[in-house]
Amino acid sequence: MCKLFIRLSVLLLFVFFVSCKHKKNLAKNPVTVIDTTAEKCRMDFKNGKSLSRRMNENELDYTYASAKFNCELTLDGEEHSFNVTVRTRKDSVIWMSISKLGIDAARVLITKDSVKFTLGLTERKYFTGDFSYINQKLHADLDFNMLQALLFGNSAEFYDDDEKLKPGRDKNNCQYFLSTVRKRHVKRIVSGAEQPKELFQTMWLDPQTFKIVTMEFDDVETKRKFNACYDEFKPVDKYLAPFKLLYNITAEKNIKAEIKYARIGINEPQKFPFNIPPNYERIEFKK
Repeated sequence: MCKLFIRLSVLLLFVFFVSCKHKKNLAKNPVTVIDTTAEKCRMDFKNGKSLSRRMNENELDYTYASAKFNCELTLDGEEHSFNVTVRTRKDSVIWMSISKLGIDAARVLITKDSVKFTLGLTERKYFTGDFSYINQKLHADLDFNMLQALLFGNSAEFYDDDEKLKPGRDKNNCQYFLSTVRKRHVKRIVSGAEQPKELFQTMWLDPQTFKIVTMEFDDVETKRKFNACYDEFKPVDKYLAPFKLLYNITAEKNIKAEIKYARIGINEPQKFPFNIPPNYERIEFKK
């Protein structure tokens, strides 16, 4: 198993949630027509605050969570596949174990102010530090809250800024949307007829469940785009969670990642074992 795979396995767990400074993520929505008056798509919520509230009320809420998923990753045309076990305590810690063909390849431990990981197999290296290392490698600005939220398709803190989120309704898919630009510009931007003049971000919500189904983020200045799609929602306790997640990232490298959860469980206490073998070599980070 080559070094490239091992590094990608670790870094791409962070890349999946790439976004720019305090801006969250998104997925490409194919809809190009927006209509706020169509009778067949009559919906009740008309402002950003009420939509945000319903969205937050229907997010996957937990104290502890555990899950297993498979990731099919394509990086500039090169394909990789690996399995991941995730354990997390909300607002505290995220733990991941990455394997390939049943062999442990990496272990990751993330808290609000620290990032640690070990690389097994041929490399036998480890890193301890903070998000500076990951952000420099990925040319991003990640934090714990962002990773935690997007792991299960929840919203991140940025979305609570209701004054910046403009509401609208989508006739073709009968979905709500919340956007950082006004609805008259969303149609033209999504169809490609208009380029956003600043950061463009939109979330599409299912009108029945108020779950985020697609998100889109476009940073014109840095030429970065991040699209996410959440699908195959299934019950997890009294909540719904997406069991299929598709991410497309256009930046310094083109990345496509498809995640399929085998299971998600919540509110069973978890352990987060992490140790660094004495013969492992430290990865030095120079800013």
